[in-house]
Amino acid sequence: MDASRYSPSFTPPRCWRPATASISTPTWPTTSAPWTASRPGCSTSRRPARREGAHVKVFAAYLAHETNSFSPLPTDLDSFRELGIHRAGMDPEAAGNPLKVAAGFYAEARRRGDDITVGLCAHAQPSQPTRQADYEQLRDALLDDLRGALDGLDMVLLMMHGSMLAEGCDDCEADVLAHVRNLVGPDLPVGLLLDLHCNISPAMLRHATVIKACKEYPHTDFDARARELYDICARVVTGDARPVMAFQPLPMFGLFQTARQPMRGLVDHALALEQQPGVLSITLAHGFPWSDVAYSGAGVIAVTDNDPVLAAEIAADTGRTFFAQRQAGQVPLDGIDPCLDRALAAPPGTVVIADMSDNPGGGAGSDSTFILQRVLERGIGNCLFAYFWDPAALDAAFAAGESATLALAIGGKAGPDSGQPVELQVTVRALRTEATQAHIADGEPTALGRTALVSGAGVDIILNDIRQQPFTPEGLQACGARPWDKRLVVVKSSHHFHAGFHQRAAAIIHCDAPGLLNADARARPYTAIRRPVWPLDDIDETALPPVMTC
Repeated sequence: MDASRYSPSFTPPRCWRPATASISTPTWPTTSAPWTASRPGCSTSRRPARREGAHVKVFAAYLAHETNSFSPLPTDLDSFRELGIHRAGMDPEAAGNPLKVAAGFYAEARRRGDDITVGLCAHAQPSQPTRQADYEQLRDALLDDLRGALDGLDMVLLMMHGSMLAEGCDDCEADVLAHVRNLVGPDLPVGLLLDLHCNISPAMLRHATVIKACKEYPHTDFDARARELYDICARVVTGDARPVMAFQPLPMFGLFQTARQPMRGLVDHALALEQQPGVLSITLAHGFPWSDVAYSGAGVIAVTDNDPVLAAEIAADTGRTFFAQRQAGQVPLDGIDPCLDRALAAPPGTVVIADMSDNPGGGAGSDSTFILQRVLERGIGNCLFAYFWDPAALDAAFAAGESATLALAIGGKAGPDSGQPVELQVTVRALRTEATQAHIADGEPTALGRTALVSGAGVDIILNDIRQQPFTPEGLQACGARPWDKRLVVVKSSHHFHAGFHQRAAAIIHCDAPGLLNADARARPYTAIRRPVWPLDDIDETALPPVMTC
């Protein structure tokens, strides 16, 4: 693609082929002076504002992948097709459409009576960087849908993850934003909604008018954040707001659960700040530590109404607080045997153990056998495991049929972090050909694929063929299991299960078993992240990177 075809202000991203400009990997500034940049969407010469109350023409799209640089699982176009791909012209309200968070934009447009075109909506389960040609095909499909909506367009709303990588492209969000910006010009507002496990790059800040992420982990607030982003961009259209962003990068990464203190207090503080005059949005970006790129890490984005000084102050102050509580914000973790001991000593009822290291929502194979093997070795019965992604064992269970007894080699197949297959004589209790569970973001059905509930040696195991972490106990029940009759339920999830299980569970225990997402950051073969970064290095809290303002 010839970069000379595009406007002089357009900077081709690193993944543009062939490269015709000198483009380097994004890095944070090292000087103590504030970093500033002129960016599209912030120009003083806007087109005439649309009058308040007039209908707004909106384009929305969704392209998301949480990329784990160390995952053994490839990502290609079929990975996105597995969960469905929506294109402009398809019915946004049709059952099974993969709109997910873009549905929040669609619902808000309908509520306001605005004219909205929903373009490409596609996502895949976390895994390796997407194959380059397939990523470019998806990106170009989004751009084609946008071209069809350009006439009279007032604003663009995008939902992406914030940690999507492709072969040859270490910043897919910035790449998509740059292409979108080149199509719509410098003045049209472009809003970007992200997962809070996002890594914010300077290029993303440069090309977006507003960047906002969900605040809750589990991510139960996407609809609310989508409405807020829509409102900010609509106010830009009418001339009632002029967003400026400030970003405080934080040299740290971890898993920060927002239902627990001190993170709960920090989220509530951000929500309170958003009620102050002149403050449009506060985002606490947690970062995604398994994306091995220079800009991986946490940070704070403050968006104000034409007040860069206030934005910088809020970003810096909130960032210092976030950084200071980095250790206290981590989830207490134990190894397998201490977790099993705690579970057996818990009050009567069902204890839920989170196998965090094998969470498919972070790019793991969802088939590691370390906890299962230890449960069998210790003779602990009345347990349920969900979900084991094992298409081969699933095929054998379906071939045998319900009530059949057979020998299965379960798990241990996705990669070296999965352990060894467990040989088990099992009985097939239930088979489902198209199982679903409610998604935490919107409650809409999410595909689990085919499932088989098998039992052996006092253990029930749900096998499936679409990698997916458990969100709700109802999802397990739909597969034929009875989770609340069990002493132990082991879920292959880090935290998204919590919203659905915590009210009835006798206890919830987070286990740091061996596996791809093991908490030992020093064991990860990083090559690209910037250093120093906590917890790999000791950090002077008084020497944080400078705030970026734009």
